[in-house]
Amino acid sequence: MSARRSILHTLSVATVFRLVRLALSFGLTCALARYLGTSGFGEIGVAMAIISILLCIGELGFGRYTVRELIHRPQEQPEVLGTTFTARFIVSLMLFIGTMLWLVMAQPAGALLIAVYALQLLTNPGTEVFAWLEAHDRVRSTITAQFIGFIISAGCIAAGIWWKAPLWFFALTYGLEGWIFIGLCWRVFHQNGGRMRPGAFRWSRALQLIRRSWPELASQAALLLLFRLDTVMIEWLRGNEEAGVYSAAVRVSEMAYFVPGVLATLFLPRLMSARQNEPEYRRRAVDYLSASVVLALVVAAGLFITSPLLPLAFGSEYERSADMLRVHAWAFIPYAVGIARTQILTVEDHLAANLPSVVLAVGINAALNLAWIPAHGGLGAAWATLVAYAAAWVLGTYLSPGLRTHVSGFLTRAVMGLPRFTLLQARSLLRHS
Repeated sequence: MSARRSILHTLSVATVFRLVRLALSFGLTCALARYLGTSGFGEIGVAMAIISILLCIGELGFGRYTVRELIHRPQEQPEVLGTTFTARFIVSLMLFIGTMLWLVMAQPAGALLIAVYALQLLTNPGTEVFAWLEAHDRVRSTITAQFIGFIISAGCIAAGIWWKAPLWFFALTYGLEGWIFIGLCWRVFHQNGGRMRPGAFRWSRALQLIRRSWPELASQAALLLLFRLDTVMIEWLRGNEEAGVYSAAVRVSEMAYFVPGVLATLFLPRLMSARQNEPEYRRRAVDYLSASVVLALVVAAGLFITSPLLPLAFGSEYERSADMLRVHAWAFIPYAVGIARTQILTVEDHLAANLPSVVLAVGINAALNLAWIPAHGGLGAAWATLVAYAAAWVLGTYLSPGLRTHVSGFLTRAVMGLPRFTLLQARSLLRHS
């Protein structure tokens, strides 16, 4: 009972912080978009997209595996952290040097902005400490630290807009948020007796971990490409202004991305507890997918209905963003299904089954972007995203060999049972109201 209260308290704190952050972030994003204009806002969106992909590669997919190692090998925790931290630092340093060389040789537009964002590659390995905090039930500390970092960064962004700061300053504030977050987490880590031994790094151990984590790294990298490729390709094919218009729609639609995550946090413990009872597990998996679809339909309808307000918030330059947001609204439905599917595969320790369908979707997205962006700009990219998400999370569920045996059955039963599920939930709410 004490553990359940702790989990519920953590969830409530996380939800409150998330909602406050969303409200403040939306206001700041609108102000920043108006201040920078479509061109400057597009430059920021492209630079963030490029570096976020590199940061994902630098993580090496260790997150979940580091937590498992720390839990299963409590006597070797300093050595485990020393190995994972050092391996990530070596890879991140190589990525940073490679990025700097590319900027010097190619001299792309927005080189200074990308260079400032790239500084995060040098500190990103420090996030390995989050695994230790999770393994020692200190998740609330990371939530608080993240919120403090965001508040300080938000204050700097507001000050930068007020004092008409240059573009690179806002890239620096984004890095500042992460650095404060990592610094506060390291403080909690040391205060609670955490230790790390980088000198214990062994290539054999690091390579063993990489062999186990590469499916997760590949899945995460493919997912991030699926989320970020469109922004980069719009800038390449149509320029920064079109990328800025598109980025406004993306920023708004991605604010809803936390909803499936909250639902996953609520259902994941139930799925794991029922894993040994196959009939019960199947029922809960179907209920989880049904809840995901219902919630996604509600969120998608909300984004669609409110999309005409987007130019009022961001400015008249972003009038076409409303059309793009309407398409992204419906892309949210397969996205929510994909999050649920990923959680089910996580419970079954079969996450590598995600990879084929996601890689296929990246290819579809890139091909459709090449075909549609030159003629239709950001709207073409939005349609490409919708088709790619549907291919990855819906079509891929029925075509992928690792999924069509049972996950496709869960999804079919969930969709077919939507009327009954919705009616049961409505009756339950009425009984408890």
